[in-house]
Amino acid sequence: MHVQDDIVSSFREAQSKLVVQTADLPLGTLAGMVDTRAIDLEPGFQRRERWSTEKQAALIESFLLNVPVPPVYLAEEMDGTYTAIDGKQRLRAIADFISGKFALRSMERLRSAEGVRFGDLPSEVVNSLRLRPYLRVVTLLKQTDPLLKYEVFLRLNRGGEALNAQEIRNVAFRGDFNDRIYILSENHFLRHQLKIENTRSAAYKEMSDAEFVLRFLTLRERFENFSGSLIREMDDFMRRKQKASSEEIEKLSHLFVDAIGRCERIWGNLAFRRPEGQGWRDQTLAGMYDAQMIAASEVTEEVVEKAESSKPQVKHATRQLFSDPEFDKAVRTGTNTPQRIRYRIGKMRELLEAV
Repeated sequence: MHVQDDIVSSFREAQSKLVVQTADLPLGTLAGMVDTRAIDLEPGFQRRERWSTEKQAALIESFLLNVPVPPVYLAEEMDGTYTAIDGKQRLRAIADFISGKFALRSMERLRSAEGVRFGDLPSEVVNSLRLRPYLRVVTLLKQTDPLLKYEVFLRLNRGGEALNAQEIRNVAFRGDFNDRIYILSENHFLRHQLKIENTRSAAYKEMSDAEFVLRFLTLRERFENFSGSLIREMDDFMRRKQKASSEEIEKLSHLFVDAIGRCERIWGNLAFRRPEGQGWRDQTLAGMYDAQMIAASEVTEEVVEKAESSKPQVKHATRQLFSDPEFDKAVRTGTNTPQRIRYRIGKMRELLEAV
């Protein structure tokens, strides 16, 4: 009976925490709410990706053909605005089309609409899209437990394309420290080395920039006692720092900014790269990032200044590290074992102190 009582108790608690309202709304109403920001499409837990024009147009074609479209989920905030929990891209496509930002293209069935913008449609169609209730909207009202909307977000997204580890952290460990990680991820040198040129860049969409910030902060604290699972270590670090004080957040921020600034001073555009033939591979290697960032953060400013003034020697010494099979393996294969993490960091620190 104890198990059944527990099930009933959990069930009743869930019913009281979730207060939902369902309504079918016109596209014009939804577009207006997006344009006036009554609906927030950029909450901290949303993904960074953006639909292509072709995918946006395919959604509009579905409305024109009266094909059912999955509902969107909103969360009502205390100030009366709404947050898009699921359906951000659908809402953005609707708002962009009605405001005339794109023309229909790559139509599968309604080929006569190819190249047509919203304002070019017949008045009957325009009025229908503006006023007829086309899209079901499920709203979690403000009385809902605040933590529950994030649970809803995770479960909805599990049904589609899987969230990666950093996207899940961005939901699960929201707060001031998480926000600061994304501010730090805007560092110009980090983005340059990760080849993030704009919001369409793969590393940006996948939140690799934010994960690299977290990777450094986690390993700098934990590499001496590393468990062997970088994902688990980063999750645990976020859990422990989720409610960090402003002073601790500032201290951690300084560690990252100082370390990446030192790497830029010492290695320049070769930072986090490995040699290839007579040149250098134009791609950031996570193992080299760990080694250089942590080694640079642990040596004295005097060592950094000497390395900065001896760049040819540092470049040569860095290349020579790869003649050591153990170092090469430590930065390229099986990189997250405790022994290899400590080995590559130790070798890089020795290099800097020997210059």
